[in-house]
Amino acid sequence: MYEVLIREAAVRFGLGDKALPVLQMLLAYMTAKDSGGLVGFLEKFKAAGLGPLIQSWLGGGPSAQPISNSQLETVLGSSGGLLSLISGKLELGRDNVTSALGYLLPALVGKLTPGGSMPASLPAEVQSLAEAGQQLLAAPAPSELTSGGIGGSLLSWLPWVVVVLAALFGLSYCGKDKGSATPPAIEAPASAPAAASEPAAPASDAAPAAAPESSAPASEAAPAAAPAAPAASEPEAPASAISGDTRA
Repeated sequence: MYEVLIREAAVRFGLGDKALPVLQMLLAYMTAKDSGGLVGFLEKFKAAGLGPLIQSWLGGGPSAQPISNSQLETVLGSSGGLLSLISGKLELGRDNVTSALGYLLPALVGKLTPGGSMPASLPAEVQSLAEAGQQLLAAPAPSELTSGGIGGSLLSWLPWVVVVLAALFGLSYCGKDKGSATPPAIEAPASAPAAASEPAAPASDAAPAAAPESSAPASEAAPAAAPAAPAASEPEAPASAISGDTRA
């Protein structure tokens, strides 16, 4: 009964495989008992000054007048209205959804009001489609799943996960620092001989200081040796005296 409408909406308005969910959600909204059913739905259009337009839809046929996108926005475009629900939950362009509803509404109202009168009950096929559409309307939108559902809970825990990971990284880094500080403590005895060899450096500095001390006595010994020469020549004087006595 509704296959032609579904195929036409899928091709003409770019709904693809989402044309059936659009029709289901539209029927669920039109026939919802808590909003007055089909009568309450049509009253919204009459309240917007579209009574003659709605009257042309009753019973169907070629006399049904088209409805513009702006007129649909006036009746169903409020925040939380049908246009927002369908476009948000099915992730469809709002203009595509509005144009598709403008095509589907006159045909659906015509089928639900045979002979131009309100039905006492809905056909079984319409009830089945409306029940499926009601489930779609009650289901959370993909954006709601990301912000407030599973994705939202993960995002709320993300800062704590980062803090825990940073703490674990800091502890592991400190452990590595302690491990790297241990080898220098073990190698300290090996560096002791190098420290012991350092006092040998002043010994080389003391060597030049000792050299002047040894040279100073040598210079003092030279004058001491000079007076020794006359002392060695004193025994020669008696020899000359002896020789003088011989000549005498």
